[in-house]
Amino acid sequence: MSDVEVTSTGRVTGTGLPEFAAPRRADSIAARFDPRHNSVNALRLALAALVLLSHSLTMSGGTDPLGDLTGGIVDMGTVAVDGFFALSGFLIARSAVSSPTTGRFLWRRALRILPGFWACLVVTVAVFLPLAQVLRYGTLAGFPLTGSDSAVGYLLSNAALYIDQFTVRGLFDGRPVNGSLYTLFYEFACYLGVAVIGALGLIRRRRGAMVVVGALLMGAAVVDLLSAGIVTGDGDVRWLFLRLGSMFVAGVLAYQWADRIPLRGRGALAAVVLLAGALAAAAFFGRDPQSRAAYLVLAPAAVAYVILFVGAATGLHRVGSRRDVSYGLYIYAWPVQMTLLLLGAADWPLAVFVLAATSISLGLALVSWTAVEAPALALKSWTPRWWRASGAGDDGPTPPGARRRVSSRRALD
Repeated sequence: MSDVEVTSTGRVTGTGLPEFAAPRRADSIAARFDPRHNSVNALRLALAALVLLSHSLTMSGGTDPLGDLTGGIVDMGTVAVDGFFALSGFLIARSAVSSPTTGRFLWRRALRILPGFWACLVVTVAVFLPLAQVLRYGTLAGFPLTGSDSAVGYLLSNAALYIDQFTVRGLFDGRPVNGSLYTLFYEFACYLGVAVIGALGLIRRRRGAMVVVGALLMGAAVVDLLSAGIVTGDGDVRWLFLRLGSMFVAGVLAYQWADRIPLRGRGALAAVVLLAGALAAAAFFGRDPQSRAAYLVLAPAAVAYVILFVGAATGLHRVGSRRDVSYGLYIYAWPVQMTLLLLGAADWPLAVFVLAATSISLGLALVSWTAVEAPALALKSWTPRWWRASGAGDDGPTPPGARRRVSSRRALD
């Protein structure tokens, strides 16, 4: 989501959004996106909440209304995650431009995702899985600590960010322990892509090169639509790279052309209509892979524009100004929901289930921000003493108090 400045007390003092080139027009993104007074934090929180709502509907035996419309191909959670990636592309492009070296850029991006992710894995193995065992069987006897599809296996197999083990033997009725974490691998893969194109100077200069990349991704979606999936095949990995990568690149392009792209209400309305057309196209084809490809041909530009239009609003700029809990909400909501289902949440009124899941997840998100994420982000400018002493530090000497100001990025997502 965004680069933010956080004081030693944990207060988020600004989003640190891009310092754009001089606007070519008065209504451009560059002219209308105030770096310190915007609704980006509120937007991220709303997207995470939308993912939670979508999962609550399906977990409790209901259906996502948008998923009903498109035959389950694209639901509210899908669009929310796409919004995360489009916003991420916009913000991470700036991070690549402002970072002094590629290594420093990757260090900051790793601090944004990995500590919170690892803490979530540990909490899942130490708390959620034993609790699920007790709720399901009434005892910890027989807890699948080791062996195939075990708790320890879940921790170790997934620690490298790619979710290789989704389930744990005998728990949660064979359903994924945390079905939201898989997107973080694709998020970090996008970071690596930005590191490469940034090192080649294709973000700051030669904007046309990224237009070519976006056109190639759209072309791949068109080929997939016309060929019934020859590009992405039957597996999910290639499809997710294409879909999430397309959204991310749309955000990067919005950053690069922010001085020229108008950001107006009429444009947002047109983007909403285009997004509705993408969903209608998915519903028209009604089956994979053509349904999802039809959505992807139209959706990236629309999603990116709507996200930036909402994010540029200033009315909710105070939301998340003290604690940025959207990442924590996203990564903890699923295991919280799965645990509540073991307590009978499928039979509760939907509003009660959603409220309980949201409240507990937000509490865990607050702990995650305070105890894990903010302290980790305080290391964004850290350089080993021996490296600085050698005169080879990429940032030069770290000024006093630098560790108190951190740059935070959320995923999404």
